[in-house]
Amino acid sequence: MTYFLHIKRLFLFCGRLLVISSALNLLSFSVIAKESSIHAKTHAKPQLLFIGDSHTVGVFGHTLTHLLTDALPTVDVTTVASCGSDPKWWIEGKPTTCGFWQKKPNGSQIDEHKAYTPKLEKLLRIKPKLTLVALGSNIVLMNEEERLSYTQTMMEMIEKKSSRCVWIGPPDSRKFNVQEINTVYSLLKKMSKQYHCQLVDSRKYTLYPSVGGDGLHYGGKEGTVIALHWAEKVFSHDMKPILLKSFSHEREYKKN
Repeated sequence: MTYFLHIKRLFLFCGRLLVISSALNLLSFSVIAKESSIHAKTHAKPQLLFIGDSHTVGVFGHTLTHLLTDALPTVDVTTVASCGSDPKWWIEGKPTTCGFWQKKPNGSQIDEHKAYTPKLEKLLRIKPKLTLVALGSNIVLMNEEERLSYTQTMMEMIEKKSSRCVWIGPPDSRKFNVQEINTVYSLLKKMSKQYHCQLVDSRKYTLYPSVGGDGLHYGGKEGTVIALHWAEKVFSHDMKPILLKSFSHEREYKKN
């Protein structure tokens, strides 16, 4: 009888040890999981989002993306460009039929003739520290009410995500007259001031050739040189000070 009582007590003791051991293991896994989560959040790469229209699909966008990626080796740079797009397209997800280009931080690219413009709301889920918008030429074609409404919505969305905002306005063109471009810039200046978005005036760096081309896009031998110059000037004159503010740590921004 004493023997069986001893065995029973031994089983009870072992059972308690097993319960305690299991509880300690669960606690240990919980602590490790939390530490791993904190570690991952601490070392998550900063994000930069660059969106634009056909100019970004072309030489200007490719060149500026390369400059940004090279200057920010530890920042995830995502570029999304939709030909023909205006602010309404990025709010509603309108399709393009003249060219779509996307470059992801891992270097993979999507280059299609037809595609849906991703909604800005979805793109902002990466929580970019800096959002770069290169839109304006197609704003000329919008009616006054939609220009105001959709441009305001875009800037407001970016500000609400606590992202620093830079808006690159339209370049010089032969298709639209000076007054039409001036009207767009007047709107962008008003909205950018209200929503703390820095405006870059592309007219300082561009002069559309007097002959050749389609009057809007910078292609061909002469147009390509202008587009390259435009991207390089925007980067060196306008973007560098903003990059220092947004990605000030030397691990994130290559000053040279």
